[in-house]
Amino acid sequence: MRRIRLLRGGGLSFAAAALLGAFLLAQPADAGRSPLALGQVTTRVARRTEALDAAFRSAVERELVGIDMSKIKSRERYILSAALVKMETSADAERARTTCVVSATLTRERGGALHAVIQGRARAEEAPSEARSAELSAMKAAVHSALLRVPEAMR
Repeated sequence: MRRIRLLRGGGLSFAAAALLGAFLLAQPADAGRSPLALGQVTTRVARRTEALDAAFRSAVERELVGIDMSKIKSRERYILSAALVKMETSADAERARTTCVVSATLTRERGGALHAVIQGRARAEEAPSEARSAELSAMKAAVHSALLRVPEAMR
């Protein structure tokens, strides 16, 4: 009789382990993946340089890492693409002013359907000798302005 109890107790533990294992295996393989991936990052301004391309990509990647995805409950996965579409700088004796516009698109990973278009715009002013700094500041702020709206667009 004692032997039967041991087998029965072991059988219950095995059944519980089997159920737990089946539950864990039934979870989607990508359950830990982010619902957002980075797609194309492009620069469409006339004064395009490799340094500007690299700075823009870096700003987009930095903002993407900072997006809080904890409240996104969608099972859908999206691809974010970003473009620097405008960078205009003007300077006079007192100030250098830069205006930047960034356009971002969210497309569905499956099928590639366009889900949202988001724009960010920013302006920065510096001393005339700091025009490059004004450009970088405006670009980073425009990226932030656009990507700040991504979680809302994903809902």
